[in-house]
Amino acid sequence: MVWAWTAVFIPAIVLIVGATVLRRWMKRGAEHNDVAGSVFQGIGGLYAVLLAFIVVNEWNSLQEASTNTFAEANDLGALYWDARALPPDLGRDLEATTKQYARVVIDQEWPLLGDGGYSPRATELVYRMRDEINALPADSPRAQSVFEHALTKVNDLESARRERLSENGHNVSATLWVALAVGAVVTVGFTFLFGLPRFWSHLMIAGSLATLVALALILILMLDQPFAGVMAVEPEAFDIFLRGLPPQR
Repeated sequence: MVWAWTAVFIPAIVLIVGATVLRRWMKRGAEHNDVAGSVFQGIGGLYAVLLAFIVVNEWNSLQEASTNTFAEANDLGALYWDARALPPDLGRDLEATTKQYARVVIDQEWPLLGDGGYSPRATELVYRMRDEINALPADSPRAQSVFEHALTKVNDLESARRERLSENGHNVSATLWVALAVGAVVTVGFTFLFGLPRFWSHLMIAGSLATLVALALILILMLDQPFAGVMAVEPEAFDIFLRGLPPQR
């Protein structure tokens, strides 16, 4: 997103521009340090709260995406073992479909999630699992129990998948990135209203603040898409499901 990268680079731009005019304003601003300090405390505090709120919210979204992925894989595992509990002629198709779904999610759907996409093939396999479950007999208490449990689990799996697909885009809107960019300009730029006797001391203070703001914005950018980037959620849950399964009947 353009606004995301703009917000990240704005503290550095403000620092560079501010440094060029710093010498002109240092002596003139010294007499206003008390007033500027009081205002800066409020501005800095508000922007720090905004950054902290977004970082925490993005981190929680990442953890929720990971947890939801394991919930989906757990439902898939329950369906697989329901199929294994049935005689081979009844459960073989459902057993194969659950494994095929896991492979399609890993190999085809996961690479698409970072761009907000999904695999129509995975959707088709969910429908197939539902049809295979609905075709199961329920003519005995045991068969009825397996049927009801499998039907519940396929509904849970479909719900978890919808939630996963709803999380595969950007969480921070362009409007919020604008607010972050404006906040970075005001917060970093305000440091140049202070008057300090030494240029390099002033520049170090402003540079430290600009660096911290930029790092916080970069962290938000990294957390913005749960299924893309360095901190992306991986399909580990589906790998674990496929690992060590008995041979197909």
